Amino acid sequence: MRESLFAGQTANGFKLGTVTTLGWFWMRVGGCRIAYRGGSMNGVDFENVLAVVEPDANEISLPSYLSNEAGEVYFYVVRCANGCGDIERTLRAAVKVAIDNDGKLGKTRPNEIVGLRAKQGQDGKVEIVWHYCPMEQALRLSSGRESAPAEMKIYGDNGTGEIDYQNPVAVVKYKGRRVYRHKIDRSADGRYRFAVRAADGEGNENGSTKIVEIETSGRSVEAIGIVGVI
Repeated sequence: MRESLFAGQTANGFKLGTVTTLGWFWMRVGGCRIAYRGGSMNGVDFENVLAVVEPDANEISLPSYLSNEAGEVYFYVVRCANGCGDIERTLRAAVKVAIDNDGKLGKTRPNEIVGLRAKQGQDGKVEIVWHYCPMEQALRLSSGRESAPAEMKIYGDNGTGEIDYQNPVAVVKYKGRRVYRHKIDRSADGRYRFAVRAADGEGNENGSTKIVEIETSGRSVEAIGIVGVI
């Protein structure tokens, strides 16, 4: 009670590792696992501990008061702590849970790509660059399905201003966590827009609305002579 009253900021709190949890639970001698939740990977609430289990536990039961709204997506992160209260700061154990319109577990989709950009090379082609970081823990639904990424689909507008999401201009095979690059022939002058979506083996895409826009030029730029000899 004393540690809880003073939010863990007591002598015993420092010894038993309750400082990091504001005094709400005791760390086990061998450490523990802690569960958190958020509406996005960038919005996980690490100030609110949902559940604590032994370090070797294979399952975590979440509190019954947690609501799962229909049509929402939740991100759960599990972090380990040692007996001194030191908690890891990684996202290695993360799970994405999708709730369908009926309030049940829905079909999951791969994560969104990040760092999307485009540039024009000397060969006149447009190089699309992005980074993809999958969840370390694939979510297995009750039906046994998993939503692991299988490929990246590149969509374009062909200069019309409206991206055609029905017909990808290129498909890049998934090769794990890495920076992906792919060149597309758009040497004619114009303004082009591109989008990249990750898809699983069944063709389910993540539905990302991120786009990148680039203005290309078919004219080659001559080098400027700064120093000359006469």
